[in-house]
Amino acid sequence: MSEFNHFAKELDAAFKAARGEYAAAYNAVEQARKAMQDAGQDALKRQIATLQLQEAENKMRTETARIWAAFDAKAAELRSALEKEVRASNLADPSAVDSNAVELMKTGVLTVDDYFGFADRYDGNPTMLKLIGYYAKEAADSTDDRKDRVALTVLAQDCAKGTGKTLKAWDDLMTTVNYCSGRGGNGSRRQTPGVVAHMGEWWDQLSGEIIENF
Repeated sequence: MSEFNHFAKELDAAFKAARGEYAAAYNAVEQARKAMQDAGQDALKRQIATLQLQEAENKMRTETARIWAAFDAKAAELRSALEKEVRASNLADPSAVDSNAVELMKTGVLTVDDYFGFADRYDGNPTMLKLIGYYAKEAADSTDDRKDRVALTVLAQDCAKGTGKTLKAWDDLMTTVNYCSGRGGNGSRRQTPGVVAHMGEWWDQLSGEIIENF
């Protein structure tokens, strides 16, 4: 658990609230559908039940758009605030420089695995992450191996801002959010209401460890 854990917990609370609202709208539709089935052959009851079902379905469509739009706005607000706090806490500090590690990177003899190992070792040290990003970019530019160049470039981009794993962990959490809201990993898929309601129930199990360790 890091100093930024409260952001994950706020996202958790926001998702659970959205999930609850969605489940309520879905259950209203299911109850209206059951009422129509229970009406049997009674024409008047069926007519009333049909109108109530249509009303519940229309309300659910409206509520679905509102619920997830509000949640997405809250999630974007949290990420923006998180990024600002991470940046503020990651200002360069000369005293945090490991001279031995820097000298090793200057030699140009480190492998891709070495750079990734350094990134893991100094994950809590934004100053060193920035330096690792700088030298990883130099290594990427000087290698002829396409695979190594891609790996080092990605690492350099991840380290350049000195944010370590915090924002990556947030993005992983948002991927889980998208799945559990029935919108797929990229947030654009559309599932049937029943599937969405069911997937929302997986949130606690899938997100618990990520939130705890955030």
